[in-house]
Amino acid sequence: MFEAFQTLTGTSAILDLVFGALLGLVVGILPALGGAAGLSLLIPFIYGMDPSAAMAMVIGMLATVSTGDTITSVLLGVPGSASSQATVLDGFPMAKQGQAARALSAGFLSSVIGGLFGAIVLTLTLQSAKQVILWFGIPEILMMILFGVASVAALSGKSLAKGVAICAFGMVVASVGFAPASGEQRLDLGLFYLGDGLPLIACVIGVFVVPEIVDLIQQNRSISDRPSLGNGTRQGVIDVLRNKWIVLRSATVGCLIGAMPGVGGAVVDWIVYGQTVRSAKDKSKFGKGDVRGVIGVESSNNAVLGGALVPTLLFGVPGSGSTALLLSALILIGIQPGPGMLTQDIDLTYLMIWSLALANILGAGACFLFARHLAKLTLIPFAWIAPFLIVAISFATLQINRDPRDLFLILLFGVIGVAMRRFGFSRPAFLIGFVLQQNLEKSLYQTAQLYSLTEFLSRPIVLVLLVVVLAILGNSIKQQLAKSAEPSEEIDRIRQTRPAQLVLPALLAVFFAAALWMVKDLQPLGRMFPMVAGGFGLAASAVVLLQLGRGAPSALEDSHVTGPRYSVSFAHTAAWLVAAVLSMACFGFFAGAALFIAAFLTVEARAKPLAVVAGVVGIVGVYLFLTYQSGTFLPDGWVLSLNPWDYF
Repeated sequence: MFEAFQTLTGTSAILDLVFGALLGLVVGILPALGGAAGLSLLIPFIYGMDPSAAMAMVIGMLATVSTGDTITSVLLGVPGSASSQATVLDGFPMAKQGQAARALSAGFLSSVIGGLFGAIVLTLTLQSAKQVILWFGIPEILMMILFGVASVAALSGKSLAKGVAICAFGMVVASVGFAPASGEQRLDLGLFYLGDGLPLIACVIGVFVVPEIVDLIQQNRSISDRPSLGNGTRQGVIDVLRNKWIVLRSATVGCLIGAMPGVGGAVVDWIVYGQTVRSAKDKSKFGKGDVRGVIGVESSNNAVLGGALVPTLLFGVPGSGSTALLLSALILIGIQPGPGMLTQDIDLTYLMIWSLALANILGAGACFLFARHLAKLTLIPFAWIAPFLIVAISFATLQINRDPRDLFLILLFGVIGVAMRRFGFSRPAFLIGFVLQQNLEKSLYQTAQLYSLTEFLSRPIVLVLLVVVLAILGNSIKQQLAKSAEPSEEIDRIRQTRPAQLVLPALLAVFFAAALWMVKDLQPLGRMFPMVAGGFGLAASAVVLLQLGRGAPSALEDSHVTGPRYSVSFAHTAAWLVAAVLSMACFGFFAGAALFIAAFLTVEARAKPLAVVAGVVGIVGVYLFLTYQSGTFLPDGWVLSLNPWDYF
């Protein structure tokens, strides 16, 4: 264990950890991005890196997102990520009372304690897991994966049918390409481009990042006008020390919830906030500026990662979007999650634990020292942030396959992601379905070939997990059947957009039906998995359509009705995204990015010529340096090649 610490601190990996931690703070401060979006941009850069350095950077980023999002939640009342929604309830009222510094310092200290607690729990769990993991054979691994899938589908939104449909969509999309058992090509439409399957990063960026960029452009404003911290930093530290039992209890709950696939950081803050309120003697100040609400939530959401790493590392079963991408990052650098993380890869496992602990300390320390300066990020107009993000996702995508067609794939999945975000289809459920497809299909084939149904059901752990899966799904169905919507103006307005809400489930139903028809002539082992996933997806899509037709409360959702009002139309925003992709595909990344940034800043940001030139030179210069350092040159443009290295 101490050798891993020496590896981390005695090599350049510590610099990668610092970079990842600082990046995580920025991602947390920018509203709505979160760990999954930030990690999808980071993964392409770790390809070819030393595994120790790569994991230090990735864990560093994930560990500090929940620390950075405290700034946005307290100062603006806007959650920086899903895990900080409940922080707003008391943090923002404290800021309006001139106690922002007190709320932030209490949140930062609670965060670092929660993060360290999660690292300790992860260490102790791994120490005791060596014997437990020997009980898990192929059938048990299959049921663990099904447990993760069922949990995500059931707990990722108001509608179980929506969760099942979108998770199945991720699995079928991931099935494109070679069938692992039979070697046949499936679902590739006869296109050579799809022969090896759809690239994960392009799909993830489209589903997770593009909707947030669209939201930024459509709101067309800065995050804040004048962030103010006030005084009270010392008092916030005292508050945490006085409420140490809230910190420890909330961190414990955060670890437990993090270890449960499908729950994760999206709900832990609400669970812990409710627990904090119920256990308090004086409940009168909660929701009006009670520091205990901030302390409880922030100590729990930083402890989640420590708990979530347990099933991710030991079983390859992620419970959230960010840990699903972490799983992909491990595979990308040649590490297979599973029992091997406790044997041949134990040094890397301990390095991740040290990275988790140090990143929390670094993140909280940076926030204590530079909170006033980091808060100024909220002053940057969205019109300046959006072009940077568009160029960033394009560069990250081209780094993997160096194929401009991946940019158009981003647009396709970006449209799907926007619809998912608007109509309540869980994007983490899609991602987890996509990532788990390969392991689930392999485990399903191996179990079917090696075990009869009687042998499968006679294994105790399989039976326990099967009962848990059925209980989760049954409870979700029971809760949805019991729901009834009270008449309200908001419900009536949501019902008025039902024609738009029907489009995505209808397209999913068509997609599943087409997939079932396309694989019907394959060998049994080649068609079994996509037919099972497609069958469940088709049935779930039909249920969603039926629920929407009847106006069922669990299926009705439209964020354009319940969310913020937009001053810029979707068509206007989509036109800029298409222009960016066409520009970079036609003229190469650097020339295309320069043209797009110049046009966007001139038209949308109304920037002066000198500012436009500075923006172009600064942003393009950074990526030119990164390309030179990595040694991987990006593809030429389809129409005109203007890549800088052609002239050296």
